[in-house]
Amino acid sequence: MDCAGEDKGKRMEFRRIGGSYQLVIRNAGDLRRLLELDESHWALNSVAIASLRGDEQFYRFLDDDLDHQIRTDEVRRAVSWFLSVLKEFSGFERQSDTLDLDAIDDATPEGAQLLDAAKLVLANLGHDGETRLSLAQIRSEKEIVSCARRNGDGIIPPDAAATPEAAEVVAAAMKYTGGVKDICGAEGVDSALLDRFVEAATAWLNWTDAPASSSETLLPFGEETAAGYAAFAVLETEFDNYFIACDACRFGGETLGRLAKIEATVDPLNNRAVREFFSAAPLAEPRKDGAFDFSGKLNPLKREAILSFRNSVCAREYVQETTLTFENWKQLKARLAPYAAWLAAKPATAFDGCDPDRLRRWISDDLIGSLQTTIAADLAAAPRIAACERLHKLILLQRHLLEFLNNFVNLSLLFNPQSPSLLQAGRLVMDGRSFTLATVVANPAEHKAIAKLSDICVIYLDAVTGKPGALQTMKLAVAVTSGNIRNFFPNKHGIFFSADGEVWDAKITDLVQQPVSVSEALRMPFYKFGEFIGGQADRFFSTRGSEAQKQLGSSFSAAASAAVAPPAAAPAKVQTPAVSGSMMLMGGGIGIAALGSSIAFIVKSLANISIWNVLAVLLGIILVFGGPVVAISLVKLYRRNLSRFLEANGCAVNRPMRLSRRMGAIFSFVPPIPDSHYLRQDLVDLFQKRPPRKWLVRLVLILLFAALGAALGYWAFCAWGISGV
Repeated sequence: MDCAGEDKGKRMEFRRIGGSYQLVIRNAGDLRRLLELDESHWALNSVAIASLRGDEQFYRFLDDDLDHQIRTDEVRRAVSWFLSVLKEFSGFERQSDTLDLDAIDDATPEGAQLLDAAKLVLANLGHDGETRLSLAQIRSEKEIVSCARRNGDGIIPPDAAATPEAAEVVAAAMKYTGGVKDICGAEGVDSALLDRFVEAATAWLNWTDAPASSSETLLPFGEETAAGYAAFAVLETEFDNYFIACDACRFGGETLGRLAKIEATVDPLNNRAVREFFSAAPLAEPRKDGAFDFSGKLNPLKREAILSFRNSVCAREYVQETTLTFENWKQLKARLAPYAAWLAAKPATAFDGCDPDRLRRWISDDLIGSLQTTIAADLAAAPRIAACERLHKLILLQRHLLEFLNNFVNLSLLFNPQSPSLLQAGRLVMDGRSFTLATVVANPAEHKAIAKLSDICVIYLDAVTGKPGALQTMKLAVAVTSGNIRNFFPNKHGIFFSADGEVWDAKITDLVQQPVSVSEALRMPFYKFGEFIGGQADRFFSTRGSEAQKQLGSSFSAAASAAVAPPAAAPAKVQTPAVSGSMMLMGGGIGIAALGSSIAFIVKSLANISIWNVLAVLLGIILVFGGPVVAISLVKLYRRNLSRFLEANGCAVNRPMRLSRRMGAIFSFVPPIPDSHYLRQDLVDLFQKRPPRKWLVRLVLILLFAALGAALGYWAFCAWGISGV
């Protein structure tokens, strides 16, 4: 049932999300209304696939121009196609990965083709008659086409033939003419190979049957023709050369014994030279009468072949006693010429050893015709198999389209902690908090240049997982949207949980420091003032310390010089050593007195000053130092723009979205602790086992020493005055 009927006439529904109104998408009716909505009212107009998590094949179906960027026009085409092939959309609303075949609109040509393809897939998987097809089943491409008689490639393996005899023909064709692999890798034959097999087998049978129809011409010596011709063929060229040599002797007037003279020049102990000589020498010494005498002196290397030819059936009729004349040789060659021509015409594809009667049965019209019919039926299934890709697309759209649109047309899932957005790569755990607004970035420098415009605090991390030798790495940009950033610094470590459940080691590489919360902005002046005072104090005490060290060094140097100097003419007055016990005691007393004097002076000075004046001065200092810092921080907090953060990662965002305090708490938070009980006594105290109230004794001693110092200081102040200190 088409659910659009109940939505007919219903107006578009918009919800305020992140400060702007965005279209609500829940059902097929909302999909149809989406096609009427101008792109300027979509949350995003474009998004980089690299910045999305989820099913990569689903994104490839959406990205029909394969530019790794999904735009509104591509989403429109996918939604239009999805609406055109289905008539019932409950699976879409449930985001189910199982397609009900009854939901396909078979009234349209493409819907009918998809339904037919779905039935074929289920039949090939052994689930003929079922009415539901799952994503896992459509992705079992190898199972769909393997060992199936109709997989659309036009290749028939032996086990896909209709009968055992037809399978035997396929195996024979693969043996004699070769085979080809089908989609699932099985060896088989196609129509062209089958035709080649029939053609080769027919040619071989015709060649084999030729002697039977022309036995007198092709088999002049009957069944012994083959053996006789074999002996003849070995020496055919040698005899031709011999008779030519005889003609040369007659023409040049050479006498007998010339060969013997040449032979005498060959070293009989040089086996290689002897063999080379006889390999090039004629069968026998040429004669002027042009005859070949089998009883004469024969070439030793060729004697065995010569005698074998002499004893063959071919030579019996043409050798007179022991002599073969040139005329008889020509007659023998002419008689064997048809047989030689028949042998030379043997087909290239030899079926030697194959029973001709079985081969004739293999290429019979009924067997070859049945195989060609099977191949044609397999090819006819090609469009149905090709429709499996579109069937795959349909199931993926039913499963993921609603989730994608709620991350593209609107950003409702981005602000839903219970359902992480496709724009979020995972969760970073660091500094006792969780950060979920994390994206994978290809170029942190480019991302940072845009992220600075968002006024959002961003940390950049390198993440690593896997074993040595198979490490995986990625770069992350994570927004810190609440809390504080005082504990973040380069090389700080944490862990990252990606959307697929993988755990990564993460390390901070860079930061974009921005205000994170109002409380941190209010404390910032005190941090700045404390850092200023601390810096000044460090500078003051380091300077004074350096001066004291120099003075003390000078004193020790002077004392050492006085100790080693030669005595003067007049007896010098004996002085107390530069450093002695009495002097140290006196110095310690003077130091305590000076400290007490300082305290007394401060107390006396403060007695003349109103506490309100002191507070006013401190407040003024804080305002001078912290007022601008607080003002700038509050302005930046108000101006935090989530759209800029998304745009830094390749998203084309239509409307600015201000990152409010409540919104920031969604992405950066301390996870709640489950039901628990707190043991408030510190474990350190248990291990130290300190006596009770020992701290009270220490406090009394500190107060006594402070009072003593104050008394000594006040006495010194009264006795000598401030200037004498």
